[in-house]
Amino acid sequence: MPANAQNKATRHSGRATAPPTRANAKPENSTHADVYALLSRLEKVKENGPGRWLACCPAHQDRSPSLAVRETPDGTILVKCFAGCPTPDVLAAVGLELKDLFPQRGRDDYHASKRPGERWVPRDVLSAIAQEALITLIAAEATHRGDRLERVDLDRLVTAAGRLRSAAREVGCHV
Repeated sequence: MPANAQNKATRHSGRATAPPTRANAKPENSTHADVYALLSRLEKVKENGPGRWLACCPAHQDRSPSLAVRETPDGTILVKCFAGCPTPDVLAAVGLELKDLFPQRGRDDYHASKRPGERWVPRDVLSAIAQEALITLIAAEATHRGDRLERVDLDRLVTAAGRLRSAAREVGCHV
């Protein structure tokens, strides 16, 4: 076993085990976040139960494990440094980001079902309003810079304004 792998070898129940990798992992669900991508980058990893590990925190000089890692049933990875390091700092120290802790969804846009009496899904409405507001902001910035808007841009701005006014009227605001 190479020296680096020996450093990462863990002790559990009095016997040395290989560091967690995909090779010795349970079959993975393709939608789950990859806990082994995180664990393989940590030092002194010890399995602490099913889906739970302790390791040295890479965000501070850690000699004994103070970082808890847990994989939830839905595939989300929870990370807690008991010395107080923020999770983004822990992940940055091993070249990962917060998004790496969450399962991938089949589609990037989430649609919750409507509640009784609702005509739209609130998240979809907010997304549409945000998009129209962005169109308005882009036009306002161009105008502020002194740029003249082309006809197609003016038409899109009129559409955005109409959609925003319609949304406001729908909830009882008459602007």
